[in-house]
Amino acid sequence: MPQELSHNSSVIEKLNPLHYMKPEDYTAFWQKIFSTILLGFWARFFFYVLLCMAFYVGVRQRNPTLAAVCIVLAACVAYGSGVIGMASSIRW
Repeated sequence: MPQELSHNSSVIEKLNPLHYMKPEDYTAFWQKIFSTILLGFWARFFFYVLLCMAFYVGVRQRNPTLAAVCIVLAACVAYGSGVIGMASSIRW
């Protein structure tokens, strides 16, 4: 059940999506994203774009922090679908 936020709550609490939606809806949202957009051609496209951005930002603009963020996002795109599939196959 989504929780109510007070006016003096922190920014991190306001960014938490579980305050606005149920955990089941949140999980279903990410499973839908990984099973449609981040699978096949679009996954490869986003992966290569993020890797190129990481190289450009890291080498040309000399911003290793932003380059690391691009590499982490590229890894999430590359391995996210497999991790979600593996996690959904595990029976608790």
